[in-house]
Amino acid sequence: MDGHTTPAVPGQLTLEETVPEIRLTCISTDAAAAVVAEATRPGDTVHTVRQDGAQVVIGYLDPRWPLNVADWAGEHGHAHDDDAARVIAQL
Repeated sequence: MDGHTTPAVPGQLTLEETVPEIRLTCISTDAAAAVVAEATRPGDTVHTVRQDGAQVVIGYLDPRWPLNVADWAGEHGHAHDDDAARVIAQL
């Protein structure tokens, strides 16, 4: 490194920035694991999912991402409808 910094591209995340996260409560740790397995996008460092017990932590820039994850989890019985709706309402 030569001590010079390269300016960020407009809209590009820098190391100092973080993406917002929202939590979806699932019906069990197995259900949360199923949501993470379905929603994982290899190589996407912005729209992410990770498991924290029975919760799925959803990182996003586009609010449609957590909406889609919560909707899918509710439709497939991995999260109660009110928990999926709570995520959608928080967006």
